[in-house]
Amino acid sequence: MDAKTMGRLPLPLTLAATKQPDDAVDIILETVRTHFDMQVAYLSEIVDGQSIFRAVSAPGFEALVSPGTTMPLSEVYCQHILDGVLPNLITDTSQHPVAVAMPITQSVPIGSHMSLPVYREDGKVYGMFCCLRTTPHPSLGERDMAVMETFAGLAGRQINDGLRRRAEIADINARLDRALEKDGFRVVLQPVVDLETLQPIKFEALSRFGDGRPPQIWFEEARQVGRQVELEVAAVEKALALLGRFPDDMAIGFNASPQTIASGALIEAIRHVPPERLVVEITEHDVAEDFDELAIALEALRRAGIRTAADDVGAGFSGLIALLRMQPDILKLDIELVRDINQNLAKQALVLGMVDFARKTGAVTTAEGVETEEECAALRRLKVDFGQGYLFARPMDVEDTLTWMGDRRQR
Repeated sequence: MDAKTMGRLPLPLTLAATKQPDDAVDIILETVRTHFDMQVAYLSEIVDGQSIFRAVSAPGFEALVSPGTTMPLSEVYCQHILDGVLPNLITDTSQHPVAVAMPITQSVPIGSHMSLPVYREDGKVYGMFCCLRTTPHPSLGERDMAVMETFAGLAGRQINDGLRRRAEIADINARLDRALEKDGFRVVLQPVVDLETLQPIKFEALSRFGDGRPPQIWFEEARQVGRQVELEVAAVEKALALLGRFPDDMAIGFNASPQTIASGALIEAIRHVPPERLVVEITEHDVAEDFDELAIALEALRRAGIRTAADDVGAGFSGLIALLRMQPDILKLDIELVRDINQNLAKQALVLGMVDFARKTGAVTTAEGVETEEECAALRRLKVDFGQGYLFARPMDVEDTLTWMGDRRQR
């Protein structure tokens, strides 16, 4: 395996996208190499007549072979073993004329070699699970090959897990590509009303996708494949495109993750919009996960005059700490706090405390998920400022929203 003859191919998603510290395949290869007293162990993939080394354990031989190294199948043992021309176990390559005739045997050199195919779930060969050393190894036998077969099976399971993940990632990316086309998804609007006057003060933009799955699943999948910022910015831009159809005193709120805010893409997307017409909402969970990154981004929003809202307040145990650190302009009380609040004294006490906290920090409160007149009346008694929920209106397309707003403002 003359290093000068080797090219390089990038690792595909098969292993590269799923690799983690102490990857199981690396551990398997290291175990095999030391157990059989070999110098090199590797897992290769067969692609278009090439043998591509996907994982390697070869201390001292790194210059010779490493992950990504590729060689033509005609120059390595793999195809000959699959064709039955060479055996799976070669204790002494000098005893096999086909091996002797191959340049790789002398250039490495290869004195002994063990190899087994690794199969995909559909029964097709993925590649080879191999180990070798530069000198003969006469003590190896069929019992060792049985052990080798066990390890190859373990590696195969890891590979097939990776292949399944690759297929999942491909499916997610294909769905995102379709969604990011011009009409691939739509934005609906749900009003937020003043609880005293019941007049709208802003609208929250919510994404709706063609397959009917909840939007949070779409955004989570986008995060998994590194496209969260792309999808969130597209949703924001689609929402902002509707803003011109509303009076200048009407604001629009939208969700954004700390990653999207910190990326700079959000500021770029909203820079042409008057800041008083925008509210950026961040969930409590996101705030608690990565506050250091978020704090810098929030400061940039404040300097630009854009209001921020802490969404789902009360949904988790870290909420109070998150609120203290975030210092939002708006506290959006989680739907679970609002549900049946008129019948639950404990919820009323919690909301009363949050209202007091908001006022002492210069913030206002919005109750999410208001569905009954009784809940609305209780929230009004507790001095919650604003409300959002089915009692007032369900999320609507822009035309229905404009009609609803016109009817509401005539009351």
